[in-house]
Amino acid sequence: MARIMVIDDDVELADDLAAMLKSAGHSVKTYNRVEGAIEQLTREKPDLLVLDVMFPEDAAGGLNLAIKIRQDQATQALPVILLTNVNQEFPLELSPKDIDPKWMPVQDFLEKPVDLQRLLKKVDALLARPSAPGRK
Repeated sequence: MARIMVIDDDVELADDLAAMLKSAGHSVKTYNRVEGAIEQLTREKPDLLVLDVMFPEDAAGGLNLAIKIRQDQATQALPVILLTNVNQEFPLELSPKDIDPKWMPVQDFLEKPVDLQRLLKKVDALLARPSAPGRK
């Protein structure tokens, strides 16, 4: 059983993701803001993070948090799956090809609306990697 954290300002989506991940046997905690997230991640030590990009207080809050995660020694190895509807709101055409160690330092990327089965496959694949936190 992996410990997964979901950070998304859409409470209903976060709850749906948590329910699906719990039904797959994972322990899940949800948070609805990026403020204080580094402290939460350091304290909770999840095995994987599912993270939204846009938050009401900061349109790039998820990207900014991902950058902070990589800069903090306590969290830098944490696998992150980024979720976003940014392409629906702005014509940026973000995709997995934009994953970059400095600008978008995440392991995977999914657009909203989220295909839950696809997300679960990505979660399982990241957790199965030998370098994933919690793996021996």
